[in-house]
Amino acid sequence: MTQKPNLTNDKIEQPETHFRSPTDVVKDSELSHEDKKDALNTWEQDARQLLTASNEGMPGSEEGLDKKDNHRLGEVIRAKRKIGLPPKQKPSH
Repeated sequence: MTQKPNLTNDKIEQPETHFRSPTDVVKDSELSHEDKKDALNTWEQDARQLLTASNEGMPGSEEGLDKKDNHRLGEVIRAKRKIGLPPKQKPSH
């Protein structure tokens, strides 16, 4: 199995540090479709965790975050649709 370059791994594992918005992931010509999918899935998971924490009254890290940019879940979902992916489904209880 071929290992991907570190920058690609970083873009997938921490997309919010490499891209201004989820749409920028879609536009990145260096990432494969699979890489984009993985990066957007990572961003979606992080956004859902932030949203859950916020709903539970847990303060998130203020460092590097714009106050009006709390979790970006809607942007991630729209970006995923642009590359033909559905959002992750929450498990039903």
